[in-house]
Amino acid sequence: MYSTTVNLLRHFLPALAIFGATLGWSSPSEAYVQKIVIDQQISLNIAPITLGTSTPAPAIPYTIYTGRIFGELDPSDPQHSIITDIEHAPKTQGKVTYVANFQIVTPTDPRQRSGLLIHEVPNRGNNAIPMTALVQGATYLQSGWQGDLLAQCSPSPAIPYPCFDLNSGPYGSLNPTSGALVPPTVSDVAGPSGLKALASYVVQVPVATHGNTSNNGNGQGNHNGDDHGVGNVITGQVYGHVCSGTNGCGLPVPTGTPPSTAQLAIQGPAFVPYHPASLDTKQAQFWSVSSQTAAGVTSAKTPIPSGQWAWAYCPTGWPGTPNPNWICLKNSTFNPKLEYEMVYTGENPLVLGVGFAAFRDLAAFLRYGTAAPGGGQNPIAGSITAAMTIGASQSAAFIHGFVFWGFNEEGRDQWGHDQRGRIVFDGAWPQIDGRMMVMNIRFGQPNNLMYLYMGGDEAPVWWADYPNLARHLPPDGMLHRCARDNTCPAILETFASAELYSEKMAVSLCGFTCVEDIPIPSNVYRYYTPGATHGGGAVSNTANLFNWVSPAAVTVPTGQSLANDPIPLAYTNNALQYNFIQLLMNGVAMPASVYPTLSKGQLAPNTKQGVGFPDIPKMPYGGDQAWPPFVYNFGPRENYDQESGVPTIQPPIIERVLPVYAAKVNADGNEVVDGLPTILGDAPLGTYVGWNLATTGWYGPNASNGPGSVGQVFAGAGNSGGYYPFWDTKTNRQANGDPRLSLEERYGTHAGYVCVVTKAINKAQQLRFLLPSDAQTLLSQANSSNVLVAVAPTPADTALANSLCSN
Repeated sequence: MYSTTVNLLRHFLPALAIFGATLGWSSPSEAYVQKIVIDQQISLNIAPITLGTSTPAPAIPYTIYTGRIFGELDPSDPQHSIITDIEHAPKTQGKVTYVANFQIVTPTDPRQRSGLLIHEVPNRGNNAIPMTALVQGATYLQSGWQGDLLAQCSPSPAIPYPCFDLNSGPYGSLNPTSGALVPPTVSDVAGPSGLKALASYVVQVPVATHGNTSNNGNGQGNHNGDDHGVGNVITGQVYGHVCSGTNGCGLPVPTGTPPSTAQLAIQGPAFVPYHPASLDTKQAQFWSVSSQTAAGVTSAKTPIPSGQWAWAYCPTGWPGTPNPNWICLKNSTFNPKLEYEMVYTGENPLVLGVGFAAFRDLAAFLRYGTAAPGGGQNPIAGSITAAMTIGASQSAAFIHGFVFWGFNEEGRDQWGHDQRGRIVFDGAWPQIDGRMMVMNIRFGQPNNLMYLYMGGDEAPVWWADYPNLARHLPPDGMLHRCARDNTCPAILETFASAELYSEKMAVSLCGFTCVEDIPIPSNVYRYYTPGATHGGGAVSNTANLFNWVSPAAVTVPTGQSLANDPIPLAYTNNALQYNFIQLLMNGVAMPASVYPTLSKGQLAPNTKQGVGFPDIPKMPYGGDQAWPPFVYNFGPRENYDQESGVPTIQPPIIERVLPVYAAKVNADGNEVVDGLPTILGDAPLGTYVGWNLATTGWYGPNASNGPGSVGQVFAGAGNSGGYYPFWDTKTNRQANGDPRLSLEERYGTHAGYVCVVTKAINKAQQLRFLLPSDAQTLLSQANSSNVLVAVAPTPADTALANSLCSN
């Protein structure tokens, strides 16, 4: 059912046979791209990375395009009836339209193109193409998919969606030196200059209105009943966090300082993109809480009376100017030690699921098409033979939804030519995320994080069909639709320790109840990095990964209880990317998947006793503070198996708190499970964990919410992971009561440590998880590191080092 080899050969052999010759298809347009406009084109000399290495090749000319696609969708098509509220979208000659912007980066000479298209998924609209690390020969693409980003502005007076009309003209301009897109600016009172730069990559989606009701967005064709609202306006309940601390509700506060601490924007990086249907505060609920627990228990709500706040912009004080983008307090200021929550009646839901179709249509057009019927040519026509998509964190959740809802299959073109069964992406690489995208739902919030009352604990986030035991739903999985039509991509899935704690990743491994392992299909390649944090530690040309710092001198960032986890993902990602491209382009098998399982006794409840975390002075266990999955009740009109439909209960009712599972650790507190062989993991300089504790703000142990508050773990700090180094000598570690062996007791001498690093490097290379060029970099760093350099070796130290080196 999931035969990777069969799928790859079916899709690649015909394409590879004609690469470099005239294409065997000539349809002037594929999928639903009606028109393509190239707004700007520049040329830059760029040194790509030689495939199979991390070494730059000689610079060559690249052409960079930026532009917009204008698409149209048939709402009655079964491929699109899955989109919530598409039946309520305004129509032009029976079609639903959208506009998205994009960027293409490709070798100027078609003969220097390998045939591979890499469609990067922008995270919150930010640039995703690695301009300094382009794979040699590959053509890169990034495009807008998140429709609510065009609601991310706070002008006064307020304007309706969108902040910038993509129909009006070019969206931003290209920086002639870097090739980066400089997005347009819009009027915004939050910015210090009165202007705000919008996200770089966006899609303009329809606003749902009454009329033309045909289904409820779950693909089952059921009438969704009447909705509240006046005239054509659809309204519904919207829940949102409104926070004023340094980290907001887990994300930075909006750019610029609000003119008064008595007011906050509801729209910003952690924003609710929907205006209230009425500025009458009696029609909204607004309250504060001082703490929350992992069981979903909050402190008593403190209601803020309707007469004590307003939907208003008040830079000079109460009452200000009525404005649906801002909340203004009458006689007080926002307390950063409190979390503010609200439920209000929102209006004009966005048909956000159209963003999946826009992403699909552009990739399919560039891969298969030549000209668009409404105008414009495919600038890379005839040069693409294989395609993959890559996204990390929020962007990985987008890939989950893209595959789950069946958008990896191309549809019909504007003339009704049926292209069904033709695959869009041959490979997909979702990184460091275990969520389902909360976008294909009424009043969806794609910027949703994994905190209390946020959706994403409903649809399956595992690949193979498996029942949702928490909700008693039948087997389903993220590959269910594409497997039925034989359009599944090969999946490269990578994640680390932090995702088990902050991204609910265990659900992907063993379901919502974690009673057994869920097998992965043969086209899924899963790799886990023990002990690493969200995105991995930073890698630079100047910092030595193997330099040791004393526990007494280690730098702990402000607001965190531990230093940042340094284990990088860059080196293993380099190797995995090469392996995956070899699979897609040449059919070379991937290395065997490596990840922790229940059956091997490597996953356990995330308690100190469960994972076996030792008693380490100055490093108390904090992994039990992770947000768990919940069984939420959003009301009867939500389709829980499909993460679609219409939530009607906000905030949702918590019906059940589900378990969190994490990886077991050894006496050092380091994970000892199946996973990628990171060099620091095999030659550790300390204890590396995927969790961290915040010490300030709403998520910290302040006067209002003490150390038992769940939020204290996974604000900004949780995504940094944690690190606490070993002591250098036995004498020092005993003097500090540390049970973990010192560097001296582990490696003897500097030479002994280098030998252990060398062994780890050789192991990683043998297993194809480290490129030779990266191996040389790491070995050079180990040789020049300061590990045990300042410690005068004893005869016992030398004997230990000699023993390690002889092995």
